[in-house]
Amino acid sequence: MTAQLLAAASLAALALGLTACQSTKEKSAELEKEGAGTLISEKGLEIKKANPDVEVTGKSLLVGPEGSAVVVDVHNDSGQALTGVPILIDVRDAKGKSVYRNDIPGIEPALASIPYIPAHGDAEWVDDQVFAAGKPKSVEVKVGAGGSTFSGELPDIEVSEPTLAGDPVSGISATGTVVNRTGTDQGRLLLYVVARRGDEVVAAGRGAIEHLKPETKELKYTIFFIGDPHGAELKLTELPTLPDSGGGTG
Repeated sequence: MTAQLLAAASLAALALGLTACQSTKEKSAELEKEGAGTLISEKGLEIKKANPDVEVTGKSLLVGPEGSAVVVDVHNDSGQALTGVPILIDVRDAKGKSVYRNDIPGIEPALASIPYIPAHGDAEWVDDQVFAAGKPKSVEVKVGAGGSTFSGELPDIEVSEPTLAGDPVSGISATGTVVNRTGTDQGRLLLYVVARRGDEVVAAGRGAIEHLKPETKELKYTIFFIGDPHGAELKLTELPTLPDSGGGTG
């Protein structure tokens, strides 16, 4: 079995980091059991045209005992919020050989696209499931045309600021609470936490709560890091499921 197929098999089983209080291993086992059919795209990513409205303003590769991750900073030059913007990463070793690309068929959609970029605004995108076939050293990034525009209001979901916690088994994590204030059922809430010391990204992680019921009960989120966030500034990004506007971006 090739490295890419091995990576695809791992992605199909892992699909996403966390749901509420579940550990990465617990959630992975659950997704594998359920087939993860609702989280996995069937086609591999292919970018034929660069996005003229989205600029890559920063890229970081994190490699540690926990695994590898990529953090990409982007800016939306357009006057419309964008959703589902394709993003291709090519992770390479010290000799420039590609050891991981996120164009694998079966990959989770949020690992191959940027879920939301505000109009004239900035966004961070995190891929913490870089299953490299060698030792990662650098990363190339390409943002493609495609996705949709969004002009509605973001759902009123209250997410507390993350605090650090230690787990002797799973490692360092960021924890907090989530409350659905919309009064209606909400779909998947994707969460990123990026840790920076100055301008340097030193750690990052991602997780999700798969379903938010229309109640004001607090739910706990737990996001495990790749890298060491101690002494760094933590930035949380919450990405609720948005209705499809039906408008393409090119």
